[in-house]
Amino acid sequence: MQDSLYEFLIINKKLSLPGIGTISLKQNSSQLDFTNRQLNSPSFYFIFDHENDTPSKKLFDWLSSAKGVSEWDAIKSVNDFSFALKNRISQAGEANWNGVGVLKRDKTGKLKLDPHKIALQTEQPVHAEKVIREKFEHTVLVGEREKSSVEMAEYFAGDAPKKNYAWIMAIVLTILAVMFIGWYFSEKGFNPSSAGNNSVIKSN
Repeated sequence: MQDSLYEFLIINKKLSLPGIGTISLKQNSSQLDFTNRQLNSPSFYFIFDHENDTPSKKLFDWLSSAKGVSEWDAIKSVNDFSFALKNRISQAGEANWNGVGVLKRDKTGKLKLDPHKIALQTEQPVHAEKVIREKFEHTVLVGEREKSSVEMAEYFAGDAPKKNYAWIMAIVLTILAVMFIGWYFSEKGFNPSSAGNNSVIKSN
């Protein structure tokens, strides 16, 4: 019976046992292993709820079909299994369910499950490495026309702006003008008359 109930739990992801609680199978999403450059398959784990202990009719129908027994016999089998499990916990302090975990009571007397590591390897790790395509070209729809990605890149890039060197020339001319004025006043002196025209105009 234990193997049959474990099979039902794995297939239906949930198993409720009278007087025990509900064991549910949960799934972690696949994990990316950067070190080994691979994508690991999803992992599984069990959780336990001691409050919900009402078996579903689906369990009895499944057992009846799998074992080829009546529904009444299926109900009796589940009840007997739960009763034996509770007795084992009462006598030994815990009950080990192979593949599921260890059922025992906490300090408050409530049942809890210490789950086993689940070895449900559905898929092998997949090699995962980023593919970089150099100069890869694809078609995009622009309005009602199709254009290649290269054409769109050139369109958005536009012509590179031409460099304007006029400001450099302006700075150079300014520096030359300052140097010339400085030289002129050093030669003529810093008198107001030095800025005027000192040449003599002779008249006949």
